[in-house]
Amino acid sequence: MERFVYRFIAPTLRRSGWKSVCEIGASHGETTDELLKLPLAAYTIIDPCFDEDLAEKYRADRRVTVLRMNSLDALTPPELLRPAAPFDCLLIDGDHNWYTVFNELRLIHEHGLLRPGGFIFLHDVSWPYGRRDMYYQPDTVPAEFRHPHARRAIVEGQSQLGEANGNNSHLANAVEEGGPRNGVLTAVEDFLALHAKDYRFFPVKMEFGLGVLQLRAPGARALWPFLSLRIEARTPEWVRKLGSLVKQGLKKLAAR
Repeated sequence: MERFVYRFIAPTLRRSGWKSVCEIGASHGETTDELLKLPLAAYTIIDPCFDEDLAEKYRADRRVTVLRMNSLDALTPPELLRPAAPFDCLLIDGDHNWYTVFNELRLIHEHGLLRPGGFIFLHDVSWPYGRRDMYYQPDTVPAEFRHPHARRAIVEGQSQLGEANGNNSHLANAVEEGGPRNGVLTAVEDFLALHAKDYRFFPVKMEFGLGVLQLRAPGARALWPFLSLRIEARTPEWVRKLGSLVKQGLKKLAAR
């Protein structure tokens, strides 16, 4: 997520003048550190803080509120998120499985936690977790929504997990890739199937993927802040390519 934040998300927030952000899944706070360089008024973190005590890390920054809990627990009583909500922007980079992501989006929508015209950025909508669940805490996902899983490696181009020469063997990964209710992108698509008229969406299929959702608003230009980003010739090739993909996708959406 950090590369997307530095090159695209932070510039978007800066140019839009947005002041209220919610980050779901902050880990050590690398994304948080970058976004707190902006003149934000309120920054809410939802994270169980297994990697670092984020409340202590940001204790001196009065803009920051840390909810030390799982995302669905924090989003279920929306009063925990007031008065910062509705947010201008939410970042979702927490538990990478269908059940969690689908319900994060559902609760954000049902409780009006994103202002009209605001953005939701979701990490890992491409391989390896676009179509495969991963569980940081398997027991927090109801059994009927939890795929068979194992702490074995994900091998690109291979549905089943491998024993070696793959990725993330230390995590609880779904044994099989694909199928219903499996993966981050599948969760987004299932949410959009219920709310296609409410949101615009497109995925950027680079660097594990970035999904961009915008809550439609009367008179709002479609995802317009991204269209003003400039990709300079001296920037790395992947940034130029990513910028081109972003602009192409957003121009198509703006024409709808």
